[in-house]
Amino acid sequence: MDIYKILVKSAILKLMRWIEARSCYFFARGNQFHPFVNPIVGIRTSQPCELNAKEVWAYGVDKVQHGMTQLMSQEVYRHNVKGAIAEVGVFRGFNASVMNHFFPDRKFYLFDTFEGFDPRDLKTEEQLGYSTDGYHDFSDTNIEMVMSKMSHKENVVIRKGWFPKSAVGLEDETFCFVVLDADLYQPTYEGLHWFYPKLAKGGYIVVDDFNWEDYPGARKAVEDFSREVGISYIPIPNSTGGVAIGKPWISKE
Repeated sequence: MDIYKILVKSAILKLMRWIEARSCYFFARGNQFHPFVNPIVGIRTSQPCELNAKEVWAYGVDKVQHGMTQLMSQEVYRHNVKGAIAEVGVFRGFNASVMNHFFPDRKFYLFDTFEGFDPRDLKTEEQLGYSTDGYHDFSDTNIEMVMSKMSHKENVVIRKGWFPKSAVGLEDETFCFVVLDADLYQPTYEGLHWFYPKLAKGGYIVVDDFNWEDYPGARKAVEDFSREVGISYIPIPNSTGGVAIGKPWISKE
């Protein structure tokens, strides 16, 4: 990295920390309001070694997503909900690093091809009538880059490959918090059916891209699954319009 990139990266990080400290997104504690501080931008004293200037900016953008992760983690720990955490669709590890921060003692499964979309999933999109011409490639990543962002590397388990085949052997695992950020219909639909029965009561599944028109398969997957299983979901006003699904404390599952 040349001196120009180092200076740009440092300047953007300082800017994001300044913005974080003056955030209008608050949590209430003890009759006082406190700004939400992003754990990566606002707290971390050293920069992840594979974090470029654009990524520094990305960490500070989606306060709703990161704030939601923090609040859900508090509920999981407050109610002693057992289980691991997982993300399907890791890309460069933006959201994964935040999850790893807020669930510091939980085993963390990362599912991704680390090579972009699988052609079989793209074929399903086209069969559903969705044009994939404008889809992002998402191949600009690797395991080493993702792992460099993790603050609790000892808990991370990489499951590289096509989901759900990449989950073989984990059929008896229990999960307390899962993020499905696979963008496409098939891995999202398969992910909901695979994880929901394994979700502990009081646990959460967050599906990204529900209200992102560029990836209509994610919405269809959530709607199809919710109708089949008979559950509801809560839309989230994060940057890509996700939804949250909770496992009831009293459940037939």
